[in-house]
Amino acid sequence: MINEMVLNFKFKHMSIYSFSQTNLFEQCPRKYQYKYIDKIEKEFESSPDLILGQSVHGALERLYNQINIFKIPNENEVLEKFKLLRDSEFEKLKNQSKEIKIKGDQTLEDYIRRGNEYIKIYYKKFYPFEGVKIVSTEDNMIFSLDHNKQFRWIIDRLDKQWQDTFVINDYKTNKNLPTQDKEHYFEQLSLYAIWISQKYAKYYKTIKARLFYLHFDIVDEREVTEEIMEKVKNKYIWIVDQIENKKFAYNMWDKKSFECKENGLCRYCEYMSICPLRSHMKYDDEIVVWELGEKTIKWLVDEYVSLSKSESDAKAQKENIKEILIDYVNKHDVLKLFGNQSKLSISKSENISIKDKEVLKEILEKLGLLNEAMEIDRFKLMKLIKDWKLDESKLEWWAEKNVSISFRWGKL
Repeated sequence: MINEMVLNFKFKHMSIYSFSQTNLFEQCPRKYQYKYIDKIEKEFESSPDLILGQSVHGALERLYNQINIFKIPNENEVLEKFKLLRDSEFEKLKNQSKEIKIKGDQTLEDYIRRGNEYIKIYYKKFYPFEGVKIVSTEDNMIFSLDHNKQFRWIIDRLDKQWQDTFVINDYKTNKNLPTQDKEHYFEQLSLYAIWISQKYAKYYKTIKARLFYLHFDIVDEREVTEEIMEKVKNKYIWIVDQIENKKFAYNMWDKKSFECKENGLCRYCEYMSICPLRSHMKYDDEIVVWELGEKTIKWLVDEYVSLSKSESDAKAQKENIKEILIDYVNKHDVLKLFGNQSKLSISKSENISIKDKEVLKEILEKLGLLNEAMEIDRFKLMKLIKDWKLDESKLEWWAEKNVSISFRWGKL
């Protein structure tokens, strides 16, 4: 019954996804929820890196649009287009009274110089731009992964080379060169190849993906085979299925189905103030009264971590603090607590305690699920519930859900 509900929900609520959406979901499901499910709008700060990328892309787009009508602009014309686009973005931010955030000790002049150098090096490398037919630039595409999953994206440039080869081109202006084991960008271009196979199948025999790392003057090119496309397609079908399952759970009142996933990008997250992993940092240092007098939550966090390092004779005091912190965690619904010198990461897990094993066996047998829970332990029951194979209401009072909380300490 639950599986049918999931299926019906998917067909009625299927969305068109983008690579950036699935990438954000992999990075942190809760951030995906805030942006795409709750649609919480945050004011994003424009950065010189973003303006640099947009302006370089725009200048190269115009270059190839001119080449496509057999008119090759000179280098100065391309540089002038870059300057026009760049100045337009800066003027727009100035009119909106928005501050431009610059990382480290760089200046705006550094970014302008980088953009100029990227275009000069690129122009000299590929001039006079022979042997290339441009199919499209900045083409907005929508394609199907399967009969009910669609993707959308924009290709920087699509070329037809020689008699039977299509080439997907993508420009990168960042200063970080991915290691050769990082397949992130090529997965993206392999998704584009699926679109080409659906739209231009009769015109090609080979598809290639070409990444231009402009900062390093490196061109990384690979062939995208049918095998690669199938592998990437299956991966993203699986990711979309995960998103849809969590959306179904979210709409069935499980508001925590999109779990928080801590990673190195948390410190830059625009949703930090509402995320349970970071939101405690915005609270005032609350004072609580206990047997040692008035203490603050930050002091208790630090004390808990300190006691965690000490010997077992401190266990009783540590558990006392833990009870206070658990009350605080439940009250404020946070997943991380911060002291002055330490922090506590909170993990919650739901378990089922079995009251009558024999009766429970009968219930599972009637539902056709006994073989999947032969041992009938709490972990297997929770997996059946999380996989939407078992409606916990069917268990009535023979098994009940409870939540356990544990702490993992570390330095701030």
